[in-house]
Amino acid sequence: MRVTENMRFNTTVNNLFNTQSQYNDVIEKLVSQKRVNRASDDPIAATKIIEIRQSMAANEQYQTNMNNCESWISSTESKLSSAYDLLVKANELALGQATGTANATTRKITAENIQGLIDEMTSLANSMSGDRYLFSGSRNGSAPFSATPLSAQIETARAAQDNTFTGTVNSSGTYTGATNKTYAVKVTTGGALAAATYQYSTDGGRTWNGTDLSMAGGSLNLGDGVTLTFDDAAGTKALGENDIFYVNAVAEGYYRGDNDPVNLTINRGTTLTYNITGAEAFTAEGSYGVDILKTLNNLKTALEGNDSAGITAELDNLEKAQNQISLNQSLCGTKLNHIDVSRSNLSELDTNLTALLGESQDADLAELATRLSMKEIALQSSYAIAAKIGNTTILNFLT
Repeated sequence: MRVTENMRFNTTVNNLFNTQSQYNDVIEKLVSQKRVNRASDDPIAATKIIEIRQSMAANEQYQTNMNNCESWISSTESKLSSAYDLLVKANELALGQATGTANATTRKITAENIQGLIDEMTSLANSMSGDRYLFSGSRNGSAPFSATPLSAQIETARAAQDNTFTGTVNSSGTYTGATNKTYAVKVTTGGALAAATYQYSTDGGRTWNGTDLSMAGGSLNLGDGVTLTFDDAAGTKALGENDIFYVNAVAEGYYRGDNDPVNLTINRGTTLTYNITGAEAFTAEGSYGVDILKTLNNLKTALEGNDSAGITAELDNLEKAQNQISLNQSLCGTKLNHIDVSRSNLSELDTNLTALLGESQDADLAELATRLSMKEIALQSSYAIAAKIGNTTILNFLT
Protein backbone atom coordinates (compact mmCIF):
# COMPACT_ATOMS: atom_id res chain seq x y z
CA MET A 1 0.00 0.00 0.00
CA ARG A 2 1.36 3.37 -1.02
CA VAL A 3 1.42 5.97 1.81
CA THR A 4 1.09 9.43 0.36
CA GLU A 5 2.09 12.71 1.96
CA ASN A 6 -1.60 13.66 2.19
CA MET A 7 -2.41 10.49 4.14
CA ARG A 8 0.46 11.15 6.56
CA PHE A 9 -0.69 14.74 7.04
CA ASN A 10 -4.35 13.75 7.71
CA THR A 11 -3.29 11.03 10.16
CA THR A 12 -1.06 13.42 12.07
CA VAL A 13 -3.73 16.13 12.24
CA ASN A 14 -6.41 13.63 13.39
CA ASN A 15 -4.12 12.30 16.12
CA LEU A 16 -3.37 15.86 17.19
CA PHE A 17 -7.06 16.73 17.43
CA ASN A 18 -7.80 13.50 19.36
CA THR A 19 -5.01 14.26 21.80
CA GLN A 20 -6.29 17.83 22.28
CA SER A 21 -9.80 16.52 22.88
CA GLN A 22 -8.59 14.03 25.48
CA TYR A 23 -6.48 16.74 27.12
CA ASN A 24 -9.50 19.10 27.28
CA ASP A 25 -11.64 16.30 28.72
CA VAL A 26 -9.14 15.77 31.55
CA ILE A 27 -8.98 19.53 32.19
CA GLU A 28 -12.82 19.72 32.37
CA LYS A 29 -12.98 16.86 34.87
CA LEU A 30 -10.27 18.44 37.00
CA VAL A 31 -12.09 21.78 37.03
CA SER A 32 -15.53 20.26 37.80
CA GLN A 33 -14.04 17.51 40.00
CA LYS A 34 -16.56 15.17 38.39
CA ARG A 35 -15.86 12.24 36.17
CA VAL A 36 -19.34 12.41 34.58
CA ASN A 37 -20.21 15.85 33.23
CA ARG A 38 -22.57 14.70 30.49
CA ALA A 39 -24.46 11.51 29.68
CA SER A 40 -22.01 10.54 26.93
CA ASP A 41 -19.15 10.34 29.48
CA ASP A 42 -20.73 7.24 31.07
CA PRO A 43 -24.38 6.48 30.14
CA ILE A 44 -24.86 3.91 32.90
CA ALA A 45 -23.41 6.16 35.60
CA ALA A 46 -25.37 9.14 34.22
CA THR A 47 -28.65 7.22 34.59
CA LYS A 48 -27.76 6.32 38.16
CA ILE A 49 -26.84 9.94 38.94
CA ILE A 50 -30.21 11.16 37.61
CA GLU A 51 -32.06 8.64 39.80
CA ILE A 52 -30.07 9.66 42.88
CA ARG A 53 -30.69 13.36 42.24
CA GLN A 54 -34.42 12.71 41.81
CA SER A 55 -34.46 10.95 45.18
CA MET A 56 -32.56 13.82 46.78
CA ALA A 57 -35.00 16.35 45.30
CA ALA A 58 -37.91 14.32 46.69
CA ASN A 59 -36.21 14.26 50.09
CA GLU A 60 -35.84 18.03 49.97
CA GLN A 61 -39.59 18.37 49.32
CA TYR A 62 -40.34 15.95 52.16
CA GLN A 63 -38.17 18.10 54.43
CA THR A 64 -40.11 21.20 53.40
CA ASN A 65 -43.38 19.38 54.09
CA MET A 66 -42.16 18.33 57.53
CA ASN A 67 -41.16 21.90 58.36
CA ASN A 68 -44.61 23.13 57.31
CA CYS A 69 -46.32 20.42 59.37
CA GLU A 70 -44.11 21.15 62.37
CA SER A 71 -44.92 24.86 62.25
CA TRP A 72 -48.66 24.15 62.02
CA ILE A 73 -48.63 21.59 64.84
CA SER A 74 -46.54 23.83 67.10
CA SER A 75 -49.02 26.68 66.57
CA THR A 76 -51.91 24.32 67.28
CA GLU A 77 -50.28 23.05 70.46
CA SER A 78 -49.65 26.61 71.66
CA LYS A 79 -53.29 27.64 71.09
CA LEU A 80 -54.58 24.51 72.84
CA SER A 81 -52.32 25.24 75.79
CA SER A 82 -53.82 28.72 76.06
CA ALA A 83 -57.34 27.26 75.77
CA TYR A 84 -56.54 24.86 78.62
CA ASP A 85 -55.45 27.79 80.80
CA LEU A 86 -58.74 29.58 80.08
CA LEU A 87 -60.70 26.50 81.14
CA VAL A 88 -58.72 26.31 84.38
CA LYS A 89 -59.67 29.94 85.10
CA ALA A 90 -63.32 29.23 84.23
CA ASN A 91 -63.33 26.22 86.55
CA GLU A 92 -61.85 28.27 89.40
CA LEU A 93 -64.49 30.97 88.93
CA ALA A 94 -67.28 28.41 88.79
CA LEU A 95 -66.07 26.67 91.95
CA GLY A 96 -66.00 29.99 93.78
CA GLN A 97 -69.60 30.75 92.79
CA ALA A 98 -71.03 27.27 93.33
CA THR A 99 -70.94 27.67 97.11
CA GLY A 100 -73.94 28.71 99.18
CA THR A 101 -72.19 31.89 100.32
CA ALA A 102 -72.12 33.38 96.80
CA ASN A 103 -74.76 35.98 96.01
CA ALA A 104 -76.40 37.36 92.91
CA THR A 105 -74.14 40.40 92.73
CA THR A 106 -70.85 38.49 92.79
CA ARG A 107 -72.26 35.97 90.33
CA LYS A 108 -73.14 38.72 87.85
CA ILE A 109 -69.63 40.13 88.14
CA THR A 110 -68.24 36.61 87.59
CA ALA A 111 -70.53 36.25 84.57
CA GLU A 112 -68.81 39.26 83.01
CA ASN A 113 -65.45 37.57 83.63
CA ILE A 114 -66.75 34.42 81.97
CA GLN A 115 -67.80 36.50 78.95
CA GLY A 116 -64.22 37.69 78.69
CA LEU A 117 -63.06 34.05 78.74
CA ILE A 118 -65.64 33.20 76.04
CA ASP A 119 -64.29 35.99 73.83
CA GLU A 120 -60.71 34.79 74.35
CA MET A 121 -61.70 31.16 73.71
CA THR A 122 -63.48 32.12 70.48
CA SER A 123 -60.41 34.06 69.35
CA LEU A 124 -58.15 31.08 70.09
CA ALA A 125 -60.49 28.69 68.27
CA ASN A 126 -60.34 31.00 65.23
CA SER A 127 -56.52 31.23 65.25
CA MET A 128 -54.68 31.20 61.94
CA SER A 129 -51.39 29.91 60.61
CA GLY A 130 -50.49 32.11 57.67
CA ASP A 131 -53.71 32.62 55.74
CA ARG A 132 -55.40 29.41 56.95
CA TYR A 133 -57.45 28.73 60.06
CA LEU A 134 -55.93 26.11 62.34
CA PHE A 135 -59.13 24.43 63.51
CA SER A 136 -61.40 24.55 60.42
CA GLY A 137 -60.52 21.10 59.10
CA SER A 138 -60.45 21.14 55.31
CA ARG A 139 -62.55 24.35 55.24
CA ASN A 140 -59.57 26.35 56.43
CA GLY A 141 -60.33 29.39 54.32
CA SER A 142 -63.04 30.65 56.68
CA ALA A 143 -63.32 31.13 60.45
CA PRO A 144 -64.54 27.91 62.09
CA PHE A 145 -66.35 29.37 65.13
CA SER A 146 -69.04 31.99 65.59
CA ALA A 147 -69.41 34.05 68.75
CA THR A 148 -73.03 32.92 69.09
CA PRO A 149 -74.76 29.63 68.18
CA LEU A 150 -76.12 29.53 64.63
CA SER A 151 -78.98 27.53 63.19
CA ALA A 152 -78.46 24.61 60.82
CA GLN A 153 -77.65 25.69 57.29
CA ILE A 154 -77.30 24.24 53.80
CA GLU A 155 -74.88 26.41 51.84
CA THR A 156 -74.96 27.31 48.14
CA ALA A 157 -74.07 24.47 45.79
CA ARG A 158 -70.87 24.86 43.81
CA ALA A 159 -69.37 23.11 40.77
CA ALA A 160 -65.86 21.70 40.37
CA GLN A 161 -63.54 23.85 38.27
CA ASP A 162 -63.24 21.41 35.33
CA ASN A 163 -66.97 20.73 34.91
CA THR A 164 -68.48 21.01 31.44
CA PHE A 165 -72.12 21.43 32.59
CA THR A 166 -73.40 24.96 31.85
CA GLY A 167 -76.88 24.56 33.32
CA THR A 168 -77.82 25.46 36.89
CA VAL A 169 -77.69 23.58 40.18
CA ASN A 170 -79.31 24.76 43.41
CA SER A 171 -79.25 23.47 46.98
CA SER A 172 -82.27 23.38 49.25
CA GLY A 173 -83.79 21.70 52.29
CA THR A 174 -83.43 21.83 56.06
CA TYR A 175 -80.33 20.15 57.38
CA THR A 176 -81.05 17.55 60.08
CA GLY A 177 -77.56 16.10 60.49
CA ALA A 178 -75.69 16.31 63.80
CA THR A 179 -72.28 17.09 62.29
CA ASN A 180 -70.96 19.37 59.55
CA LYS A 181 -70.56 17.58 56.24
CA THR A 182 -69.66 18.22 52.62
CA TYR A 183 -71.94 16.38 50.20
CA ALA A 184 -70.80 15.68 46.64
CA VAL A 185 -72.46 14.47 43.44
CA LYS A 186 -70.41 12.90 40.63
CA VAL A 187 -71.94 12.38 37.18
CA THR A 188 -71.14 8.83 36.05
CA THR A 189 -73.05 8.91 32.75
CA GLY A 190 -73.22 12.25 30.95
CA GLY A 191 -75.96 13.70 28.79
CA ALA A 192 -79.42 15.12 29.41
CA LEU A 193 -81.00 14.66 32.84
CA ALA A 194 -83.31 11.99 31.48
CA ALA A 195 -80.33 9.75 30.63
CA ALA A 196 -77.64 10.84 33.09
CA THR A 197 -76.64 8.86 36.19
CA TYR A 198 -74.73 9.85 39.32
CA GLN A 199 -73.15 8.73 42.58
CA TYR A 200 -73.04 10.74 45.79
CA SER A 201 -70.69 11.19 48.75
CA THR A 202 -71.25 12.45 52.30
CA ASP A 203 -67.56 13.05 53.02
CA GLY A 204 -66.58 15.51 50.31
CA GLY A 205 -65.76 12.87 47.68
CA ARG A 206 -63.35 10.62 49.60
CA THR A 207 -65.83 7.74 49.31
CA TRP A 208 -68.91 7.23 47.11
CA ASN A 209 -72.14 5.24 47.48
CA GLY A 210 -70.94 2.80 44.80
CA THR A 211 -74.20 2.48 42.82
CA ASP A 212 -75.22 4.57 39.81
CA LEU A 213 -78.53 6.37 40.33
CA SER A 214 -80.80 8.08 37.80
CA MET A 215 -80.82 11.88 37.59
CA ALA A 216 -84.20 11.94 35.84
CA GLY A 217 -86.27 14.83 37.15
CA GLY A 218 -83.14 16.63 38.33
CA SER A 219 -83.98 16.65 42.07
CA LEU A 220 -81.44 14.60 44.06
CA ASN A 221 -82.05 13.75 47.74
CA LEU A 222 -78.64 13.27 49.38
CA GLY A 223 -79.92 12.53 52.89
CA ASP A 224 -80.23 14.56 56.12
CA GLY A 225 -82.60 16.92 54.33
CA VAL A 226 -80.06 17.99 51.67
CA THR A 227 -81.38 18.32 48.10
CA LEU A 228 -79.62 19.37 44.88
CA THR A 229 -81.79 20.40 41.94
CA PHE A 230 -80.38 20.46 38.39
CA ASP A 231 -81.78 22.31 35.38
CA ASP A 232 -80.36 21.36 31.97
CA ALA A 233 -82.53 23.78 29.97
CA ALA A 234 -84.75 21.02 28.56
CA GLY A 235 -81.77 18.88 27.60
CA THR A 236 -79.87 21.59 25.72
CA LYS A 237 -77.15 21.89 28.39
CA ALA A 238 -75.86 18.37 28.89
CA LEU A 239 -74.09 17.08 31.95
CA GLY A 240 -70.52 15.92 31.41
CA GLU A 241 -69.21 12.58 32.60
CA ASN A 242 -67.19 13.07 35.82
CA ASP A 243 -68.69 16.51 36.48
CA ILE A 244 -68.69 17.01 40.26
CA PHE A 245 -70.83 19.28 42.44
CA TYR A 246 -70.44 20.10 46.15
CA VAL A 247 -72.58 21.52 48.93
CA ASN A 248 -71.65 22.17 52.57
CA ALA A 249 -74.16 21.41 55.31
CA VAL A 250 -73.59 22.92 58.75
CA ALA A 251 -75.22 21.59 61.92
CA GLU A 252 -76.71 23.85 64.59
CA GLY A 253 -74.11 25.26 66.96
CA TYR A 254 -70.95 27.34 67.10
CA TYR A 255 -68.75 25.29 64.74
CA ARG A 256 -68.75 26.04 60.99
CA GLY A 257 -65.72 23.96 59.91
CA ASP A 258 -65.61 20.21 59.28
CA ASN A 259 -63.89 17.20 60.80
CA ASP A 260 -61.80 16.35 57.74
CA PRO A 261 -58.06 15.61 57.97
CA VAL A 262 -55.43 17.77 56.28
CA ASN A 263 -52.45 15.72 55.09
CA LEU A 264 -48.94 16.09 53.69
CA THR A 265 -46.50 13.44 52.51
CA ILE A 266 -43.40 13.47 54.73
CA ASN A 267 -41.63 10.44 53.28
CA ARG A 268 -42.07 7.94 50.48
CA GLY A 269 -45.35 6.16 51.26
CA THR A 270 -45.84 8.08 54.55
CA THR A 271 -48.60 10.68 54.90
CA LEU A 272 -49.11 12.71 58.07
CA THR A 273 -52.43 14.17 59.20
CA TYR A 274 -51.11 17.33 60.78
CA ASN A 275 -54.27 19.17 61.80
CA ILE A 276 -56.48 19.01 64.88
CA THR A 277 -60.00 20.01 63.90
CA GLY A 278 -62.22 22.30 65.91
CA ALA A 279 -64.73 19.46 66.08
CA GLU A 280 -62.20 17.28 67.90
CA ALA A 281 -60.92 19.96 70.25
CA PHE A 282 -63.85 22.27 71.01
CA THR A 283 -67.16 20.49 70.27
CA ALA A 284 -69.20 17.53 71.45
CA GLU A 285 -67.60 15.43 68.69
CA GLY A 286 -64.42 15.42 70.79
CA SER A 287 -63.28 12.45 72.85
CA TYR A 288 -65.00 13.71 76.04
CA GLY A 289 -68.15 14.93 74.28
CA VAL A 290 -67.98 18.53 75.50
CA ASP A 291 -69.03 21.57 73.48
CA ILE A 292 -66.67 24.04 75.16
CA LEU A 293 -68.25 27.30 73.96
CA LYS A 294 -71.72 25.99 74.84
CA THR A 295 -70.49 24.98 78.30
CA LEU A 296 -68.99 28.43 78.95
CA ASN A 297 -72.15 30.16 77.73
CA ASN A 298 -74.31 27.90 79.90
CA LEU A 299 -72.11 28.78 82.87
CA LYS A 300 -72.48 32.48 82.10
CA THR A 301 -76.28 32.13 81.87
CA ALA A 302 -76.40 30.28 85.20
CA LEU A 303 -74.30 32.96 86.86
CA GLU A 304 -76.47 35.75 85.49
CA GLY A 305 -79.56 33.92 86.72
CA ASN A 306 -78.09 33.25 90.18
CA ASP A 307 -78.69 29.54 89.47
CA SER A 308 -76.56 27.50 91.92
CA ALA A 309 -77.65 24.15 90.44
CA GLY A 310 -76.86 25.34 86.93
CA ILE A 311 -73.40 26.49 87.99
CA THR A 312 -72.69 23.18 89.70
CA ALA A 313 -73.93 21.26 86.64
CA GLU A 314 -71.24 22.85 84.45
CA LEU A 315 -68.35 21.95 86.76
CA ASP A 316 -68.21 18.38 85.43
CA ASN A 317 -68.28 19.65 81.83
CA LEU A 318 -65.45 22.08 82.56
CA GLU A 319 -63.30 19.24 83.91
CA LYS A 320 -64.10 17.08 80.89
CA ALA A 321 -63.33 20.03 78.63
CA GLN A 322 -59.88 20.35 80.20
CA ASN A 323 -59.27 16.64 79.56
CA GLN A 324 -60.49 17.02 75.99
CA ILE A 325 -58.05 19.85 75.29
CA SER A 326 -55.25 18.02 77.11
CA LEU A 327 -55.78 14.92 74.97
CA ASN A 328 -55.47 16.96 71.78
CA GLN A 329 -52.30 18.57 73.14
CA SER A 330 -50.93 15.05 73.56
CA LEU A 331 -51.88 14.25 69.96
CA CYS A 332 -49.85 17.27 68.87
CA GLY A 333 -46.87 15.90 70.77
CA THR A 334 -47.31 12.51 69.10
CA LYS A 335 -47.40 14.14 65.66
CA LEU A 336 -44.23 16.13 66.45
CA ASN A 337 -42.47 12.93 67.59
CA HIS A 338 -43.50 11.28 64.32
CA ILE A 339 -41.93 14.16 62.40
CA ASP A 340 -38.71 13.89 64.46
CA VAL A 341 -38.39 10.18 63.66
CA SER A 342 -39.13 10.77 59.97
CA ARG A 343 -36.65 13.65 59.83
CA SER A 344 -33.94 11.46 61.38
CA ASN A 345 -34.61 8.67 58.87
CA LEU A 346 -34.65 11.18 56.02
CA SER A 347 -31.35 12.69 57.16
CA GLU A 348 -29.73 9.24 57.23
CA LEU A 349 -31.10 8.45 53.77
CA ASP A 350 -29.87 11.79 52.44
CA THR A 351 -26.38 11.06 53.79
CA ASN A 352 -26.38 7.70 52.02
CA LEU A 353 -27.61 9.25 48.78
CA THR A 354 -24.91 11.91 48.96
CA ALA A 355 -22.29 9.18 49.37
CA LEU A 356 -23.72 7.23 46.42
CA LEU A 357 -23.77 10.38 44.29
CA GLY A 358 -20.13 11.02 45.13
CA GLU A 359 -19.19 7.46 44.19
CA SER A 360 -21.05 7.76 40.90
CA GLN A 361 -19.86 11.16 39.72
CA ASP A 362 -16.86 12.42 41.72
CA ALA A 363 -13.50 12.24 40.00
CA ASP A 364 -10.28 10.69 41.33
CA LEU A 365 -8.12 13.83 41.36
CA ALA A 366 -4.83 11.94 41.77
CA GLU A 367 -5.62 9.78 38.75
CA LEU A 368 -6.67 12.84 36.75
CA ALA A 369 -3.44 14.65 37.64
CA THR A 370 -1.43 11.68 36.36
CA ARG A 371 -3.50 11.49 33.18
CA LEU A 372 -3.11 15.24 32.66
CA SER A 373 0.66 14.93 32.84
CA MET A 374 0.60 12.10 30.31
CA LYS A 375 -1.70 14.01 27.97
CA GLU A 376 0.54 17.09 28.16
CA ILE A 377 3.52 14.97 27.05
CA ALA A 378 1.47 13.41 24.27
CA LEU A 379 0.19 16.79 23.17
CA GLN A 380 3.68 18.34 23.12
CA SER A 381 4.90 15.39 21.04
CA SER A 382 2.00 15.81 18.65
CA TYR A 383 2.80 19.50 18.23
CA ALA A 384 6.45 18.68 17.57
CA ILE A 385 5.58 16.09 14.92
CA ALA A 386 3.04 18.39 13.32
CA ALA A 387 5.67 21.14 13.09
CA LYS A 388 8.06 18.85 11.18
CA ILE A 389 5.57 17.27 8.85
CA GLY A 390 6.00 20.03 6.27
CA ASN A 391 9.77 19.40 6.10
CA THR A 392 9.57 15.70 5.23
CA THR A 393 9.60 16.04 1.44
CA ILE A 394 12.03 14.82 -1.23
CA LEU A 395 13.64 18.23 -1.36
CA ASN A 396 15.00 17.80 2.20
CA PHE A 397 17.06 14.79 1.04
CA LEU A 398 18.64 16.39 -2.04
CA THR A 399 22.21 17.50 -1.62
